[in-house]
Amino acid sequence: MQLHITKNTGKPHLLVYQRDDGSNTWMKTDDFFVRHDLSHYALEKTLGYRSAFMGMLNNGMDVADFEDRAKRSQIPITAEAAWSENMANLFLMEIAQGELDNFNQVLADSFIDMGTATPPVRLSPEQLTAVRAFLRQLLTDWKELPDGQTMILDLDLQTK
Repeated sequence: MQLHITKNTGKPHLLVYQRDDGSNTWMKTDDFFVRHDLSHYALEKTLGYRSAFMGMLNNGMDVADFEDRAKRSQIPITAEAAWSENMANLFLMEIAQGELDNFNQVLADSFIDMGTATPPVRLSPEQLTAVRAFLRQLLTDWKELPDGQTMILDLDLQTK
């Protein structure tokens, strides 16, 4: 799967998710969702997730389904998808406010607050460092990308 992000100043950016089968799903979006999807990409690639957000899109889900409350409530959510969604937001929070000393505890608390049956994942210090560094680099690359240009990111979602 590939993620293509075209930067546009003064109008929405374009996110295209090119599936392994050649089909795609896409959306026009703002800076927040570009950063959010870069966070998903960084953590899903680093942690080797296959059934989280990017995997769901690669398997045929349309990105617009996440915007439709009725469709979203019908989406089967894997443990990887639940972990990825919570961590994508948490890693972005760290970018804005500084790294958490207790990342795993904050993540666990978010699962308790949601009342989910999915147990939280616990990342090693090495995994946390790797995701943080990769996300910072992606966000820097995005910031430096000239207007009208496209960032193309590969994600291998094949079963290992």
